[in-house]
Amino acid sequence: MSLSLDQLIDSILDDGSRRSWDAPTADPPLAAAYAESLERARARTGRDESVVTCEGRLQGRRVVVVGGDAEFLGGSIGVAAGERLTGAIERATALRLPIVALPVGGGTRMQEGTVAFLQMVKITGAVMAHKREHLPYLVYLRNPTMGGVFASWGSLGHVTLAEPGALVGFLGPRVYGLFVPERGVIVVDRRR
Repeated sequence: MSLSLDQLIDSILDDGSRRSWDAPTADPPLAAAYAESLERARARTGRDESVVTCEGRLQGRRVVVVGGDAEFLGGSIGVAAGERLTGAIERATALRLPIVALPVGGGTRMQEGTVAFLQMVKITGAVMAHKREHLPYLVYLRNPTMGGVFASWGSLGHVTLAEPGALVGFLGPRVYGLFVPERGVIVVDRRR
């Protein structure tokens, strides 16, 4: 059985050193059914979003931890989660702190449209700026780490490890994608 996100963070950080960086999130305009899904996820997990950001000490040294919670809408990234991740990565860069990333999830939230998809670009940009400053970005991929989560903050580590047996990649095992340059499209075929 896998550790929960909180158990994993607590196993990494020195006892009593964890301090949350999570600020309250603001939702973009939402369709009623999606708003209900968010509220159910919040009630079930006790979190306001699918990502957690915090600072702590690892063997006495300050580090930042960013992690996804698979229990919150599968760890998917929406606008609020993307902004939280980006803000934490930028803050870690400004403070010159290493980052331990614990991604999990399947991708961005289609319910939020293109703006959620564009969070992948913002997150990736923040990670690359962190790395350009020669600051460590260490990644521990959890099961599953797929799609936009993998592409944006799961695949960029200086050192990347994975949970034993974790499903990792861009497309799921039953999905086949093909980019057709002359048509400018991606064809997706769900295999059985």
